[in-house]
Amino acid sequence: MNIAFVVIGEEIISGLTEEKNFKKVASELYDLGFSLYLQVVGDRKEDIKFALDKAEKFADFIICSGGLGSTSDDITRKVASEYFSLPLRQYDQAVESMKKRLEERFGRKYDDIPDYLKIQCSFPAGAEIIPNTKGSAFGFKIKKGEKNFYFLPGVPFEFSAMFDEFVLEDIKKAFPNAFKYEKVVFKIFGLTETQIENYVEQIGIPDSVVRISYFPSFPEVMLRIIGKKQQSFFEFIEKVKDTVGNFIYSDDVNKSFKDVVSDFLKKSGLFISVAESFTGGELSNMITDVAGSSSYFRGGEIVYTADSKISLGVSKDIIERFGTVSHECAQELARAAKSKFKSDIGLSTTGVAGPDKLEGKNPGLFYIGIAYPDDRVESFEFFFNIGRKNLKVLGAYLALKIVLDFLKKTDRK
Repeated sequence: MNIAFVVIGEEIISGLTEEKNFKKVASELYDLGFSLYLQVVGDRKEDIKFALDKAEKFADFIICSGGLGSTSDDITRKVASEYFSLPLRQYDQAVESMKKRLEERFGRKYDDIPDYLKIQCSFPAGAEIIPNTKGSAFGFKIKKGEKNFYFLPGVPFEFSAMFDEFVLEDIKKAFPNAFKYEKVVFKIFGLTETQIENYVEQIGIPDSVVRISYFPSFPEVMLRIIGKKQQSFFEFIEKVKDTVGNFIYSDDVNKSFKDVVSDFLKKSGLFISVAESFTGGELSNMITDVAGSSSYFRGGEIVYTADSKISLGVSKDIIERFGTVSHECAQELARAAKSKFKSDIGLSTTGVAGPDKLEGKNPGLFYIGIAYPDDRVESFEFFFNIGRKNLKVLGAYLALKIVLDFLKKTDRK
């Protein structure tokens, strides 16, 4: 069960752009027992041909990404034509599909398409077109004996959709036994990779579990468990749920943390507003990153200085007595945000991002305040000396986790 992957693109091999498509393939196939072979090459014809030859010797399924655009350095289709000794032919069905896309996008009829787009409608003769529902560049498949070659665009969200809808389905048909395992994913916030592993090992891992993988991506960890569809496996999964408990925010690999918070806010019918200090807009950005956030987000302010906090509504006396980095200031900020924007929930962040001390307090100290719908106000103290950038992200996550925990309790009542 060998699968080769060829990444094509000067922007990747030069280090200017992060490669994400192989990660997608590996996340789907590695844990199922497939042997994966990765090559990364630039936009040189000789290098691409060399990579294709090496991949063909290793695997029956060869997946290539990149070089299918319409600029002069997009040479993948031309190289494929030469490698397989198949002349490039313009496919009428691709041209018609491209016309339809242009008409839908610009609202007028096209008798023909621009020459630069015709390049994307040309393929090695006999190749099978792979539709692209997310962009303009088609992919294509070439079968050479028992070998299956797939050429897909390098744009990650386009590649991902085409891989799922076309390539992965072919692989499933070729290796049906590999996909008979059950795969469970838990997305976790609030525990480290090591802490999660300790919890899992304490439960006791049955023989029906084939593989357990941990994928940290600050500040989250994704736990993936693959096993045989047996009673002991499903009992183990339930024990993991019970043990890790409230730290699991989703068992849907496609649901982000902010998506889950958004779902609960929409369901609650409550409005939220924020007042941010050390997070500097990170919290508002997480909230508004989700489509439809205007249905629950009233607004927010970045109040970075003591004067701006006073202007929002924090009393000067509170700041003089306790400082801007304190329980009292966090609570006042949450009240002020709730009052100004006339929301049901007010959320605040205030802390020391560093690297210098503030008010004699060490970098990494921060407070999160929350004003509830019933006018109760609460604040929480945290300390993580992890650098400015990570602290801002973690602070925003923890603020939303506090909201999520409150909404879950409310939902259960």
